[in-house]
Amino acid sequence: MKVLLAGANSYIGTHLIHILLEKGHHVVCLVRDKNHFLNNHPHAYAVTVLGGDLLRRQSIDPLPEDIDAACYLINTYTQTSEFSALAALSAQNFMEVIAPTNCRQVITLSDINDKTSSDSRLNVEYILRNGKPALTVLNTSMIVGIGSAALEMFNILISKTPLVVPRSWIKTRIQPIATSDVLQYIEKSLLNEHTFNRRFDIGGPEILTFKQMMLIHVAIHATTKPDIVILPFLTSHLSSNLRNSLTPLSYPESRRLIENLKHDCICRDNSIRDVITVPCLTFKQAAKSSYETAHAGNLGKAPLVKSN
Repeated sequence: MKVLLAGANSYIGTHLIHILLEKGHHVVCLVRDKNHFLNNHPHAYAVTVLGGDLLRRQSIDPLPEDIDAACYLINTYTQTSEFSALAALSAQNFMEVIAPTNCRQVITLSDINDKTSSDSRLNVEYILRNGKPALTVLNTSMIVGIGSAALEMFNILISKTPLVVPRSWIKTRIQPIATSDVLQYIEKSLLNEHTFNRRFDIGGPEILTFKQMMLIHVAIHATTKPDIVILPFLTSHLSSNLRNSLTPLSYPESRRLIENLKHDCICRDNSIRDVITVPCLTFKQAAKSSYETAHAGNLGKAPLVKSN
């Protein structure tokens, strides 16, 4: 199957390339800077690389006509009207360039929590839905894996003592999902007609409070149990520190993560299980696996995906 990947440099996009190649798919990556991608991605020369900025329609290289499916993983977690317009333009240009191809399906990720889904994100979904290909939307909450915004945030929180956490986060219930499981859901959705024109919530096997996840993370990483200070509310200083400490690529994910921690973020239905079977990891398994892989010196080399 020939799969077009827009957003190959995003967190999920970067790791999705590996599983798509492992499953025998022909991967076509649409990137703004071809040279940067070719020089930095470990699988760059195993895929077809096309150049193009989705904000500038004329800059996009012609796509192969025999594209079967596409993954649209462009970050659109923005709130201002200016960025909302840019997100819409990106989505519209994307649909225009795939229209002449044989593409039958577009898969995208969205937010499991309607309370934090921006108008920008919903507008992007509307544009993607009104094209010729069927649309599949996978709603996620906290994604846990090597380099994910969630684990980076936990690392930042426990890097200093005392551990400072706002009270509003302590009892927030979340259904975290491992990066490897998100990748499997995407791959198994490809040209699966049972996923066409549908939205699914995807989450791990357990619902945990933020405090429970924090203590699990501490148990995995910390040699001694740190003191915990609970703030009455999320201060702008803590919020800025978390965002600024993460890499630029992770900023949209970190902003979304912080917003989601204000509300319970759990699957409202499990209909995806009737369509796709993925033996999902628990939060502890995902966090421990990421920790062990990173400390073994295999970051960026070992596959994130479990073998079936």
